[in-house]
Amino acid sequence: MAFPPFFQRPKGALLRISILRIIRDKPLHGYEIMKCIEEDTEGHWSPSHSLLYNTLSQLEEQGFITSKKDYKGEVERTVYSITNKGNVKLEEEVTHLAQMISRMMSSFEGRTIGRFPRLILEHLPPKDRKDLLIKFRDQMKAVLEDIEKELAKI
Repeated sequence: MAFPPFFQRPKGALLRISILRIIRDKPLHGYEIMKCIEEDTEGHWSPSHSLLYNTLSQLEEQGFITSKKDYKGEVERTVYSITNKGNVKLEEEVTHLAQMISRMMSSFEGRTIGRFPRLILEHLPPKDRKDLLIKFRDQMKAVLEDIEKELAKI
């Protein structure tokens, strides 16, 4: 079964990509995967246990990951590893996501503020509008700094 289109379940798609990416380098158990997602999102998102383990089950049924029992003393944990099929799927999904983001970004070229944010701003009181624009500006500065760091590595 193929992944559903991204916009049908964006969190589900991102969760699948995140899981595959996280266990690509090292097999981990569910709690470790959850902690990695929390770290990657700087604490902004942590999937629920049911969502995480349902997604792990789906990925295993689809042949993208495998699991094995691991015992530490009397504690039993299930450790998940990516398969070759999972590596191929990860590359496909990352490429698809990058292309989608690229298309979205190109739609903003030549615009200062997109139509949707402008509609929101028009209905805010001046102080709230200013506060939101300052926050947006500061976030954009941080993003640009990250981009410059990444460009310097290339």
